[in-house]
Amino acid sequence: GKSKAIKKLLKKTQVQPEEIVYVGDEVRDIESAQKVHVKTIGVTWGFNSRQLMLKFRPDYLIDDPHELVKIIDKLHRTM
Repeated sequence: GKSKAIKKLLKKTQVQPEEIVYVGDEVRDIESAQKVHVKTIGVTWGFNSRQLMLKFRPDYLIDDPHELVKIIDKLHRTM
């Protein structure tokens, strides 16, 4: 599924897992990215609830789209 697609994209673009972040609104997004060691941002305004997303331990869990910009900016500075 999604983890294979992520892995294929990483190989095709020659990008390392630590150089990207995967944003998802459901637990399978988080699981898939974690399988290939990609940082994750779970969003709570999509398919799965905040409580369910928390169980899968995304690196970040956000409730507002404005938070996404702040996190990506922060991550970009550390890469």
